[in-house]
Amino acid sequence: MVQLTQKEKLYLQDTLSHEQISVTKCNFYAGQVQDPQIASLLKNLATREQHHIDTITNLLNQAGIQPPSS
Repeated sequence: MVQLTQKEKLYLQDTLSHEQISVTKCNFYAGQVQDPQIASLLKNLATREQHHIDTITNLLNQAGIQPPSS
């Protein structure tokens, strides 16, 4: 089990929230733009941010912390 300080836990939880907002916004704007290249870029960014969410969630799970639901 990974041992995290309280500051590290709070930082990861805060970062997780920011990453979730980024995914939501990228997906929203990908559906709004007319240019297919920009839509593709935004979808790729959303995928990359989702990988960050998965990594942070795994770290929190390894530390025995239940990540907040999205």
